[in-house]
Amino acid sequence: MPDIAWRRVFDVVLNPKPNSALDEAIAARMREQAPLIWLLGKVQSGKTSIVRAITGAEEAEVGVAFKPCTRASRIYEFPENLPVVRFLDTRGLGEVAYDPTEDLALVEGPAHVVVAVARAMDPQQEAILGVLREVRRRHPGWALVLVQTRLHDGYPDARDHPPYAELAAVPGLDDLRRALELQASQFRGLPGKGVLRAVAVDLTRPEDQFSDPIYGLDALLDALDEACSEGRVTLMHDLARAARGTRAARVHPHLLGYASAAGISDLVPVLGFVTVPTLQGKMLHSIAALYGVEWNRRTLKEFVASLGTGTALGIAVSFTARQLMKLIPVYGQIAGAAAAGASSAAVTYALGRAACYYLEQVRLGRRDPAGVASMYRGSLKKAYAELRRRGDGGLRSAMGKDAAP
Repeated sequence: MPDIAWRRVFDVVLNPKPNSALDEAIAARMREQAPLIWLLGKVQSGKTSIVRAITGAEEAEVGVAFKPCTRASRIYEFPENLPVVRFLDTRGLGEVAYDPTEDLALVEGPAHVVVAVARAMDPQQEAILGVLREVRRRHPGWALVLVQTRLHDGYPDARDHPPYAELAAVPGLDDLRRALELQASQFRGLPGKGVLRAVAVDLTRPEDQFSDPIYGLDALLDALDEACSEGRVTLMHDLARAARGTRAARVHPHLLGYASAAGISDLVPVLGFVTVPTLQGKMLHSIAALYGVEWNRRTLKEFVASLGTGTALGIAVSFTARQLMKLIPVYGQIAGAAAAGASSAAVTYALGRAACYYLEQVRLGRRDPAGVASMYRGSLKKAYAELRRRGDGGLRSAMGKDAAP
């Protein structure tokens, strides 16, 4: 019986067949868990630049991936099929009348943070402030991050960015500092008791030739991580670091998505027996495409053998045992389901990390079975340790620590 799980994984890797009902059910569960960042700002305020800086996607890719979700807004999920973070972009503020009712209904369920995006030198922000007054009246405790963009519009000459820590003291930037403070004071006057953080950034393109195209991004990530719910306190930093890192680091958000989906789906009795091996197979198939390497039966067997016979057998046996445990009335459906979800998430992530190492060696024409096994064991140990420390919500943070370039 344990072999069934590996056979299903191999089947999905070698013969990936779409299962729209299952895929959508899994994606729906991921959407329930992923933090939702609600972006409010005028056209050309810099909202897309924020999404690009966090996810590493090209601006054109971000634009195409945004999908309409209400009459006035669109949503971007990253990664697209198994999102670990979602961005809701409200369009046309300041140009047409906007009723936030539909968007409020969309964000009231999941973890969220409201992000107001404003050009630093634009004092006319009443369109955004009007929406936020309504939002904070309904939800006075919601966190708000004010992102003040295009700082270079306030530089008196063609100078480069000053050191970020010295922005408040550099001579010649008095007009910019006054504009930032005036703008921030307008937002501080909003009703509600939720945290308000103002962050100045300048996210530019390489052709703009500033020395730092992600000026202020770390401060923004700190603010977003603080505003997101407990258990995801390093998610934004992890994603942004992965976007600028090595190939293995750039794969990291996809591993998060598959691991989280495996953990969430395995909380349900019976369902996990189908979904977990399917997700692991989809993950291996997806990783290979990102590495430009194609799996075949020989390389899959070699990868599994690299994990070690005992490890590979243990993965299958323990998975089967957890599925059976979930069928025990009461205990199995509570404690058994929680244990199964945590284990499936950790094992899926560790398999993904080991596969990244294996595929990189294949790409370079090398073989290192001991390195594959070591990567699996190390990733699994760290994921389990963090899960025990924080519970399920801490999984993304634990896995983020493994993804450093």
